[in-house]
Amino acid sequence: MHSCPLDSGIRPNTMEPSTALSASAQIAIAISGFAGVVGVFRTESVHDWGLVERFWLRLLLLNSILPLAFSMVGLFFLAVAPDSPAMWRWCSGLATLVMIPYATLIVRAVVGFAPGQVEAAGGNKFTSYTLVAILTVVCLLQLCNVAILAVFWPFFGAIVALLLGAMYQFVRLVLTPQKRDT
Repeated sequence: MHSCPLDSGIRPNTMEPSTALSASAQIAIAISGFAGVVGVFRTESVHDWGLVERFWLRLLLLNSILPLAFSMVGLFFLAVAPDSPAMWRWCSGLATLVMIPYATLIVRAVVGFAPGQVEAAGGNKFTSYTLVAILTVVCLLQLCNVAILAVFWPFFGAIVALLLGAMYQFVRLVLTPQKRDT
């Protein structure tokens, strides 16, 4: 009699955490390299960009560096100890401790722009606040993972959300026409 694959405790067709974290680290490094590509597509030096465009570039870099750091921490924990619920609680706790100040930084920056400054740069505050709302939901999911779930996917979801944010910032910087004095 042979056993069913579901009896082994491993779900078929799922990615192992180490594989997912390795892939996300590689993607994060690639996206952070896109910051140089952004500089090539823009007509002026980064130092001559407006405040909003420089803010968007910082978001691109942070949204790629944070997933890289989270992936490396997860890989470190996997190297030290086997996959355990406590490990994913710690990883989600760390992610929350980093992402809450990051969300606060974004809100303060967006609120600090002069009226019409974001729009003059080709953006809108609605999009910025929507991204902060998504980041807030991701933080709440991390807290839920710390308190209740203790599984890998919420932590990895935070990494994916940040990487998607980095991709959005890259596309916005490349496709939005550069404006002066924004």
